[in-house]
This record gives sequence, structure tokens and C-alpha cells, in this order.
Amino acid sequence: MAIAGSLMSQKTLLHTLSTTLGLTDTAPDAELLQRFAEVGDQTAFELVVRRHAELVWGVCRAVLPGDTHTAEDAFQATFLVLARKAASIRDGSAAGWLFRVARNAAVRARTRTARRTGEILPDALACTGAPVEEEVGRQEVAPVVAEEVNRLGSALREPVVLCFFEGHTHAEAANRLGWPIGTVASRLARAKDVLRDRLTRRGVALPAAGLAAVFASTSAPAVPLVRSALAIATGPVNHVSPTVLSLTHGVLSAMRFTKLKTIAALVTVAIGLTTALAAVPRHSGEPAADASPRSTSRPAPVPKAPPNAKELEAKDLKALEGQWRAVKLNTEKELTETELASARFIFVGSDLTVRSTNENEHFKVALVPTESPRGIDLTLKNDERSAGKVIHGIYELKGDALTICIRHFASEDQTRPTEFKPEQGSLLFVLERVKDEKEELKALAGEWKGVSINSSGKELPKAEAEGGKWTIKGAEITVTSEGDPEGKMTIKLDPHATPPTIDLTVTVGVGDEKGNVLKGIYFRQGDKLTICFTDLKKKDSVRPTELKPGAGVALVVFERAPKK
Repeated sequence: MAIAGSLMSQKTLLHTLSTTLGLTDTAPDAELLQRFAEVGDQTAFELVVRRHAELVWGVCRAVLPGDTHTAEDAFQATFLVLARKAASIRDGSAAGWLFRVARNAAVRARTRTARRTGEILPDALACTGAPVEEEVGRQEVAPVVAEEVNRLGSALREPVVLCFFEGHTHAEAANRLGWPIGTVASRLARAKDVLRDRLTRRGVALPAAGLAAVFASTSAPAVPLVRSALAIATGPVNHVSPTVLSLTHGVLSAMRFTKLKTIAALVTVAIGLTTALAAVPRHSGEPAADASPRSTSRPAPVPKAPPNAKELEAKDLKALEGQWRAVKLNTEKELTETELASARFIFVGSDLTVRSTNENEHFKVALVPTESPRGIDLTLKNDERSAGKVIHGIYELKGDALTICIRHFASEDQTRPTEFKPEQGSLLFVLERVKDEKEELKALAGEWKGVSINSSGKELPKAEAEGGKWTIKGAEITVTSEGDPEGKMTIKLDPHATPPTIDLTVTVGVGDEKGNVLKGIYFRQGDKLTICFTDLKKKDSVRPTELKPGAGVALVVFERAPKK
């Protein structure tokens, strides 16, 4: 009854906070955090904190099962990070984001404690009131489960956190994420299969009660702890303990560098090295020179000395000059198509600017072209706390394709990678040089088959989507669809925009469609093309800014048809 009463009082409090704000209980976290970021609405922030306090506490205790005090520091740092990054959270629910931040903070806190004491000692195995054997088993399994959930892509991690760890129904999770219920169910099933396989390989078996039991605790975070976290997150910085502040700065620094993945980031691995330069030896089988008195022997040409390291570096820096777009990024964090389409890597001399939807990062670039694979060192320039930090990596440059593999900013292992692999502690970027409109149209030329169509938030039948085909030739698109007359449109592209823009003008259509302009954005990723454009029926509509479904826009996904 005590637990039921506690849950009821928590629901009552959340409802009261929502009513105070004039919102429903299901108001998206992103909307509440936007209010906090823009006008300092602390009630909105408190509602988000209280919604997810048990989740964050469960993650901190899972990573730090025997150290309550350190778990409390990680708990407070998580919500201080949330306050600092509130404006950047756009997803409907912050649960998945908080899961990753809480685990990051707890792992950092655990590492610092281990360095200071040599060992993290449990304060009381039976502190939760569970049987000792059961609690020991949970403490052994929980950190591994937290790590594997953290490794999931956001599409699988989000429903796991909401349904298994926060106890939401499929319908509630679908509402918070803006997904169909069927999508939530299928992704949960996929996530369970992935987790089961990964955990089995690590010799970990989940309890019969499932994932939720691993993070279960008979006690929620103490009320004073939640109040303290709210005061720290929304109050002056001089009220924050040095331990929590240091932990927060560490997490924020790691997130800034992860922007280098967020920003950017990248498909198709462009593999290949620039040609090795060396003198070509003279072939020993050449015919002998004419021995007659009239023939004069010429001295053999002196082979040129191979370029030195500075010359090779200058050559590659010149080849890197310009803008590069992110095609794919292999890291722990899964980026949205909008983030990928908006990311730019801009090389100017020995300077690199990595531009994302939210911020820019600036680096000084040093190349080591004499190594194999060739080395790249990025020195962070614009972060006050981390300025001068050097990140080591390798690169491959082949024409308009660039692949970079670097150590994660927060990784303890800062040795240079030796392979282009997206392994633990490393980030793998695949980039493509930004083309002009003419070259981009060449890249788009050919037949594209429909895969899916979402119009104003409604997914159209699969057969209807797959029955459509776009044929792009030059600056013209021919649209064919089963049962409909053929249509034609002209294309206007701006590949340098972030995200790239596309304007489609109807030249042959039905009724009064002729002359209408569909304003949109697009992302080309290998043989996949995603376009989001305004509804043809809406006049004077505004160009979309994100590649996602919504009111008044159509989101269309194509795949390149096989060549005949």
C-alpha cells in the first residue's frame, strides 16, 4: 500500500504541475524544456525532472550499485546537464536522452572514485531491502545491461526506456514519441532480440521478470535529493558542489565532441589511400644502346626525391579545402537524417569548422601523411575548458570521398586508431564533397522507386507508395504512378544549404496543379533519397526544416531502381 500510495501521490503531483502550466499530463518534454530555455519557466523544468527522476536514479544506482553517495552526485549532474542543454532537446520525450546522460555521468563518477580510492566499496548490499543473493545478482547484471541499452540506436533505445524502465504502455509511448503503436511494438521486439543476443555473448542472462527488474528498486530517489537536483539545476553555479560541477563539465565536454559526430556524420565507407610516391626503377630488359661511333650515350635521368612530410601534408590539406557533407556516422549515438543533412565539415587551410544544427566546433588540423594509414590530429580551439585538447585519428582521401576515424573525445584510450572501424571509443565519419547543382543533378539522375509516403502525419498504404516512380533526367522529373496520368516537374537544388533544399515546379499536372511550387529539403544517402516538401494544396506554405512527418508536409522515401 505504501508503494501504491507513493505512485498515486507522484501522479497527483505531476497532474498538478501540468495544470499549473495550462497543459495536459502528456505535454511533450521538448515543449516544456523549450519554455524553460526561452523564458526560464522553472515549473516546466520541474515537471520534466519529476517525470524522469526514478529512471535517472535507477540508471545511476545500476552503474554504482554499492555507492549511494556517488550515485547522488551523478543524479544531480544529470539534471544540471539537462538544464544546460534544454534548448537542444527536440524529441517529444527526453527519457532516452536522460538515460544516456545518466549513464555517462555515473560511469565518470565511478571511474573518478576508483582512481581516488583504488576500489569502489559497496555501502550495503541489502540497502534496498531485497534478499542478499538477489541484490548481488542484480548489482552484477545491471551495469552490463545499462551499457548494452546505451549502445542501442535511438530508434530501439527510446521505446525500451519508456516501456521497460518507466513503465509506459505501448499507447503512451507511441503518444510521447509520435509513432504508430505498431512501430513501438515492433521496435520493442527487435530491441529485446538484440539485447538478448548481446547479453548472451557476454554471459549475462536476464531475470525472468525481464529488463525492468534489473533497474527495479524498492525506493525511489529521496524527496530531498530531487529537490536538491532542482535547486542545483536552476540556481546559481556557486551553490553547486565542486564534485557535481566537475562531473557536469566532464559530461558536457564529451557531448560537445559527440557533436562532431552529431554534426556530422556519415554512409558508404570510402576506402582507399592516395597513391604512394616513389621513383620508378629503370627496366633491366631495355635494349642496349647503339654501339656505332655516331651514337652518343645520354646520362640516365636522376630520379626525383620523394616529397617530404611537409610537402605531402600541404598537398593533402589543399585537397581537403572546401565543404564536405556528412553521409554516415558510426558511433554509439544514432543521428537523425536532419542532423546528417545539416552537418558540414569545412576545411580552410589548416583549420576545420564542424557545423551542426545547434553549434559550430573549431579545430586546428595537423596531418601525418607519412604513416599508414595516414594520421590526422585535431586540436580543439573554441571550448574554454578543453581548448588545446588533441584528438588523434586516421584518414583516407580518394577524390570526393573522405573517411576519418578518430578517438572519442572522452575515451581514456587516446592512441591513434589503426583501422577504420566503428569500435568502442572511436568515431567513424564518411564524408562526401558538397557538389554544385549541376553535379548534384548528375548524382540524382536515374529511376527512383517509392518506398514510403507520409502525408500530414498519415502513412499511406505501402502498395500506393511502391507503385510510384520518379525518373530524374537533367533538371526534370517524370512522375508515374499506377492508375494516375503522368506528371512532370522541374527541379531547382541548393546542395550548399543546410539541410539541402529542393524546389519542384509542376509543369504537367492535373487540374490547377500546373505552375505550383513544392518547397522542400532532401537527403541523399547512397541509393536512398528522402524528400520532405510542403503540401501541394497549401498556398504560401513555409519550407520544412526537418526531415520528418508532420502537419502540412509530405515525407517521401525513395530507393534507386536497379539499372536495366
